[in-house]
Amino acid sequence: MGGNPLRRFIHEWQTNSHVRLSVIAALLVAGAGFVWLGVFIAIKNQRGQTVTTPQVHKIDIDMESVEDIDTDLNEDIVPRLVDGVLVDADYAYMQPIGIMIENAAFGGVRPQDGLNSAQIVYELVVEGGITRLMAIFASNEMPEKIGPVRSARPTFLEFISEFDGLYGHAGGSPESLQAIDGLQIKDLSALGADSRFFYRDSTRVAPHNLFTSDELLNLAKRDKTLDNQEIKFDVWNFKEDEKKDSAFEEEKYIHIDFGSGPLYEVKYIYNYEQNSYERYNGGEPHKDANDDKIIMAKNVVVQIVPPAIPAGEKGRVNFDVTGSGDAYIAIDGKVSEAKWEKPDRLSRIQFYTLDDELIEFNRGTTWISILPETGSVDYN
Repeated sequence: MGGNPLRRFIHEWQTNSHVRLSVIAALLVAGAGFVWLGVFIAIKNQRGQTVTTPQVHKIDIDMESVEDIDTDLNEDIVPRLVDGVLVDADYAYMQPIGIMIENAAFGGVRPQDGLNSAQIVYELVVEGGITRLMAIFASNEMPEKIGPVRSARPTFLEFISEFDGLYGHAGGSPESLQAIDGLQIKDLSALGADSRFFYRDSTRVAPHNLFTSDELLNLAKRDKTLDNQEIKFDVWNFKEDEKKDSAFEEEKYIHIDFGSGPLYEVKYIYNYEQNSYERYNGGEPHKDANDDKIIMAKNVVVQIVPPAIPAGEKGRVNFDVTGSGDAYIAIDGKVSEAKWEKPDRLSRIQFYTLDDELIEFNRGTTWISILPETGSVDYN
């Protein structure tokens, strides 16, 4: 056949069946590879950017039948660090993100977006009697819309430091901005270089129109190389919901008055069927605009702290949230007097019974109200 390789191949193809089979097999393998390459390119184009954070993977678990789970099939299901909810191990150690969310009773702020998806929410007075929230997200199921996002205050830094979390905010008081830099808080500022991780909703009135989302926060974690960072913080004790034979004959609730007037009073009413607390703010059901459902909490904590400390202009205030003090804990339809301890900024706050036993929280969302001694709490 001479030295022409093409002629040799044609001759072998015509005379040797083994060669034909080998060529066909190679073409099939190559074809499969191009199919998978096409799928990858399509996915990447659809997302716009490749995000390394795990995508949503919901696991439905009957919390009252955990002992009956087939461990052979669910050996990788573990308690999520931040709230004790049982999830796939891949999603139990996710980077906590704290987002400042306003709670003004004006400007079309309420209902806010995303609060029902948070694992922990802190609430305290910032100035003028207005309360502000910091929602902690540490789940693979973050909401599509979160906000309105507002500015930082120093007291909230005491809590985000417990998780070494990413802190999302829109500027802040001079004191808080200096502290963020000086304490090396993982910063995510909407009014700085990180503005690309936030957006303005044109249907809302400024400045109450700044929001973020699950996609943008995942990109922020990726760009800040936090999506694969090892997570370490002290965890609370968690338990299963307490089983009850029947509902309470009278309404069970805990009512919190920050001393800011009726628009900022909070009441949590126990829902027997859900074994959770429905949140009312300013006398109205406090709903999540994402799904128009009332905000629910498995656990409600009232942390009693010393009176407000004046902090600069515009009536801003701070609170001393390190040390120890009294608390009230609402779980399973019952309110108990308790104690809290937080030795320093980096220490995770812990709650104890009056007998010095660590509180066992139900798996799920916890709302914490920082209540100065000048405020009041009552319950049934």
